[in-house]
Amino acid sequence: IAPARCRPADAQEQYNYAFGLLRQGDYGDAEQAFAEFVRLNAADPLAGNAQYWLGETYYVRKDWEKAATTFLNGYQKYPKGNKAPDSLVKLGMTLTNLNQKPEACSAFGQFAKEFPQAPVALKQLAQTERGRAGCK
Repeated sequence: IAPARCRPADAQEQYNYAFGLLRQGDYGDAEQAFAEFVRLNAADPLAGNAQYWLGETYYVRKDWEKAATTFLNGYQKYPKGNKAPDSLVKLGMTLTNLNQKPEACSAFGQFAKEFPQAPVALKQLAQTERGRAGCK
């Protein structure tokens, strides 16, 4: 976390700061910045996105347990957020990595049922990952 005197002032600046760390591949600091953003700005329109990207910081470091919990929380807290479909797909992928295939298939099924209008690329990813998980 940046020292208080350097810390971004408003929610948008905080989000941009955290996202910048993520883009630089500084996943540890991005994790801290996104976690702080969610803690301080839970009602902000960007909170769902921040929760998703927090999950990504765990996912890229193969911390499957924290990633699964974070993606699930993001989907549950922000079910209408623009990252809700992504959170469900990533939850399924994470559960596959945890060898929790039935739960992964459930997440992919929920995604297909709830988000038929999701972007084509996300639907294709979900379909590919369903196959990887051995879903019927």
